[in-house]
Amino acid sequence: MKLAIVVPVKSPRRAKHRLEALLSAEERASLAITMARDVMAVVAQLTEYGRFVVSDDAEILKLAREYNLEALEDRRMQGQSAAVQQGFTSAWDLGYTATVTIPGDVPGVSVEELRDFCAYRPELEVLLSRDRERIGTNGLRLIPPHAIGLRFGEDSFRLHRDEAVRANRSFETHDLDGLGCDLDRPEDVMAFQRLGRDCASLRLLTELRVFERVPAVAAPPA
Repeated sequence: MKLAIVVPVKSPRRAKHRLEALLSAEERASLAITMARDVMAVVAQLTEYGRFVVSDDAEILKLAREYNLEALEDRRMQGQSAAVQQGFTSAWDLGYTATVTIPGDVPGVSVEELRDFCAYRPELEVLLSRDRERIGTNGLRLIPPHAIGLRFGEDSFRLHRDEAVRANRSFETHDLDGLGCDLDRPEDVMAFQRLGRDCASLRLLTELRVFERVPAVAAPPA
């Protein structure tokens, strides 16, 4: 199995709007870049695989090259599914028979977790890893890369599972703690703190004293 990892990364200037009650625009951009850096640092260590970053942001693409990852400009700018599809197609054209994608906002994922997900039960055509709420898709492995259509967005786990059934593909779910913890909402920030993975994103949030802000933002109105 010749496998490639594809990481889609949205421009930091357009990222994490659901955290605007907790973080300023400058802080959100800084967090987005730091999370992408954490994820790239992990992906960069899996040298046995192809490694791609897809983004429409020049700074992100430059960062990818600094980590010796293949930088692909997001030509379509039509969301996560389109960006991942571009990466999967590029990998297939280069001879990769399997592909994995993880988002750029799971800074707690470890090298061991990602390697485990890539290598887990290689006979499966579709492998899914859910977010901590068991609704979204934070990890997807396809063998071959075009095994199913991509359906990232709301309720993506169910949609990807349904695509696998419709296409008569073998599939399984393989959840991993670090991979499941993305940072989209204030409650995700606290879950990330509890995860306790040593990374630049955790240090940034600690330095900004963001964890102290969450109770006030999350508290119900009086």
